[in-house]
Amino acid sequence: MVMVALMGVTAAAMILPAALGFTLREHGSGRAFLYSASLLVALAGLIYLAARRVAGTPGPLSHPFYILSAAYLFVPLFMALPVTDATANGMPLFDAWFEMVASFTTTGASALDPDMPRSLLLWRAMVAWLGGLFVLVYAGALLAPMNMGGFDIVTARAETRTALPEWSRKMRSTLVEPMNQAGSGGDPLARLLGYVRLVAPAYLGLTLLVWVLLSMLGTPPLVGLIYAMSTLSTSGIAPDVPVGLAAELLIALCLVLALTRRAWPGAIVPQDAGRPWRDDELRVALVLLGVVTFGLWALNGAGGLAAGPMDAMAALWGVGFTALSFLSTTGFVSSVGAPEATVFAGPAGIVLLGLAMLGGGVATTAGGLKLLRGFALLWQAKHEMEKLVHPSGMGGDGPRLRGLRSEGAFSAWLFLMVFILSLSVLVMALVLLGHPLEDALVYAAAALTTTGPLASIAGPEPLSFAALSDPARAVMALGMILGRLELLMLLSVLWPRLGR
Repeated sequence: MVMVALMGVTAAAMILPAALGFTLREHGSGRAFLYSASLLVALAGLIYLAARRVAGTPGPLSHPFYILSAAYLFVPLFMALPVTDATANGMPLFDAWFEMVASFTTTGASALDPDMPRSLLLWRAMVAWLGGLFVLVYAGALLAPMNMGGFDIVTARAETRTALPEWSRKMRSTLVEPMNQAGSGGDPLARLLGYVRLVAPAYLGLTLLVWVLLSMLGTPPLVGLIYAMSTLSTSGIAPDVPVGLAAELLIALCLVLALTRRAWPGAIVPQDAGRPWRDDELRVALVLLGVVTFGLWALNGAGGLAAGPMDAMAALWGVGFTALSFLSTTGFVSSVGAPEATVFAGPAGIVLLGLAMLGGGVATTAGGLKLLRGFALLWQAKHEMEKLVHPSGMGGDGPRLRGLRSEGAFSAWLFLMVFILSLSVLVMALVLLGHPLEDALVYAAAALTTTGPLASIAGPEPLSFAALSDPARAVMALGMILGRLELLMLLSVLWPRLGR
């Protein structure tokens, strides 16, 4: 029934690009979206009628890994139906499926012509927006009960309701905790719907607020809507239209939401976590951004400091905004200070690739390894160094940090090894398909970190997904899905102890 619900949501979402197509006299794309929505509604209705009396007992395929794998493989196929007819010359179904996988995983990779119909550009941003909401929902509904997806570091026994805001505690007590009492073996659809009620109002409200504010700052309405959806979903899908300093400040504030799990309703907050500005993820992010921003700014000749302090500050902001965008796995490049893509070529591009690999916060729309895993490994390394200096010393970090040093560091190290193994397999597959090693590494990193714009900025030369063959794009689509699923979920299927 989860698939039926996702099909219904997909069909409903197609109405907006259909209306936009007819409004802008893009009648071909408008009809494609309208006909596809009608087909999906009929198909979802038939499946629902056939399966509504089936007993809801958990089966061997009720593991979240199978549910999410089916969602990321087949839902983009339904989303691709209008894309095949929305372009002027049509598009093969495989190419359209690749576009929708890239959007639904919030990767933002595309092989389409930049002059695509505006309704199709809106549809890509909407699919990514829905993908971001899906990540926030299933992280709490399916991964948290299994202690996975980063919750293996912030375990349920470290949760404290008093550390949550009042409005978040009320929503958790009325929506989340009754579902958690049923355990992870309950109905997945019921848990997903409960978390939709918890997360969707804040997610939709923030998107509308950012859209309105961007429009007030002079951004065209359609461009502002696409930027708002791409920012909240960290997909990086946006028209090639500069938005200015004020709009980038607003976008940067929203990107902070991808750096910490505290920003979203119902977040699990560990004991002795302190105030939000003392959050471990935010502190790691601020240190990284400070070092990277000033380092890249100095590497680029201090951003034209000789030309004047205003030009230097503009260049500094451009580098900082771009670094924040890639750390959140969004991939926007600032237009302030005219930072061309070549500024980040070579060593600077590798730095951005490293930021994207580290990724954002646990249980957010960002991809990558996650900041909290990096903090756990860093804290354990610090403790090991202290033991070398004082072998008989005793740490006084408190229960939470001691947990990070032991169970948290082990889990983070295991995930890091799985991530490196997945990256190596993807790189080898692309090399065997005839791509140079450097290009294969950039492509694979862009897929696993769900940062599509990384391909055009991290290498010596800008790379295009349109230049990939069908087998290479299939490998990339698999990498995007793995980047969202986190292979530890697959290991929990093969080794059930991981899911406990």
